[in-house]
Amino acid sequence: MRFAEKIVWVCLITISIVFSLGSTIMIVRNHQHLLDTTIKQNIAFHEMSIYSLESKVFQDYYRRDLSDETQIQERVRYYIKQFETSIKSVTYAISNTQDQVIYSYIPQELQTYITKQNDQVYHIVNKSKQFMIMTSQVKIGNTVLYLTGCYDISPCFEEKNRQVITFVMIDITVIGISYFILRFLSRYLTQSIEKLNKTSQRIASGHYGERTQIQTQDEIGELSQSFDEMAHMNEKRIEELKANLEQREEFMGSFSHEVKTPMTAILGFAEMLYTMDCDEETRRKAARYIYKEGKRLENLSYTLMELLSLGDKKIELKTICIDHVIQQLKEYYQNKDNIIFHTHSCQVYSHQELLFTMMRNLIDNALKASLHNEDVIIETLLKDKHLTVMIKDQGIGMSEENIQKITEPFFMIDKSRSRAQGGAGLGLSIVKRICDVHQTQLNVESQLGKGTIISFVLEVQNNEE
Repeated sequence: MRFAEKIVWVCLITISIVFSLGSTIMIVRNHQHLLDTTIKQNIAFHEMSIYSLESKVFQDYYRRDLSDETQIQERVRYYIKQFETSIKSVTYAISNTQDQVIYSYIPQELQTYITKQNDQVYHIVNKSKQFMIMTSQVKIGNTVLYLTGCYDISPCFEEKNRQVITFVMIDITVIGISYFILRFLSRYLTQSIEKLNKTSQRIASGHYGERTQIQTQDEIGELSQSFDEMAHMNEKRIEELKANLEQREEFMGSFSHEVKTPMTAILGFAEMLYTMDCDEETRRKAARYIYKEGKRLENLSYTLMELLSLGDKKIELKTICIDHVIQQLKEYYQNKDNIIFHTHSCQVYSHQELLFTMMRNLIDNALKASLHNEDVIIETLLKDKHLTVMIKDQGIGMSEENIQKITEPFFMIDKSRSRAQGGAGLGLSIVKRICDVHQTQLNVESQLGKGTIISFVLEVQNNEE
């Protein structure tokens, strides 16, 4: 059963129970009130009948000198018949002190209630109809009689039955109308849930960009917002996984190509030296080529190991002096006259060996981009608690498209020139990893033919400029 149907039936059952309970209480209380009122009226009428009977017979007793008990009983019967003639809903019976019935118009099945023992006590009897039976003493002179009145109170119970039938009809009508109203309202209220369900099914089928976009100020709206946020994060994660998979495939393809090219050359020249008699010049040329390509493979393996180690181990940063790193770089490039340093002396939060590796890779790239030995400038900018390190060159520059790809493994703008210079396209990948360790970003500004500025920011500790 769908949730909308559950809402309809739960509400209908609740309405039915509450309405039935309230109506039942109302009917019972109305019936009891009507019955109590009727009983009081019958008691009052019965007392008036006793008083009227005693008064009339008593007057006859003195006017006509009714000394005989038989005459008194006859007069009583006479007046009782008049009472019954005037009021159709009441019948009477007269009995004496020996419980002998002198006169009775009460139905036969109710004759047992005609007794002096029921004096001033009423009974409600349910036969074919409902009756109220009450007996009271009538005293005329020395004669004592008992008047039993049988009152038809079935209209009270007929009214109760009429109210029950009316209630049932109203209840059926209310439940029927409520069903259609609740069905409409439940579909309206659950359309957000239905939309949420359909959206989740479409996302499950591969449409990761689907969103519910339900803008209601209730729990369903909050659920929808959380669902959309979850879907967004899942879509983002899936895109990242796809991008990682593509990068991995591209990495493996590039790596295979980088290894295959020198290996092919090495095997080819080695086979030539092994199978052919070569002159000295050819032999030296082959050996030189084998050595050169072997060094390329050696550098590639070291670089890959360094790149992988950055992702495997946890690096602990600490306070170091930037001057020590700059001094290492100066010693490393002591034969390069076109490298110029303009740096500040301060303490930074870093790792000395990783910082040296990062700056060395950036300087190497700048040197490779400088075709005519243009100056490469290493400059720092100290502001507040941050040190910006910039490596500037006046080389060939890069396009905007290439700037987005330079940190990808094995990416090379000019593959032939990079291989001729011994590069494998992994330098900036290592730089990107080191930047991630320092929780900083690599910023690149470049124009084709005008050079490149690459910068990153380090946190300064206890500045001692």
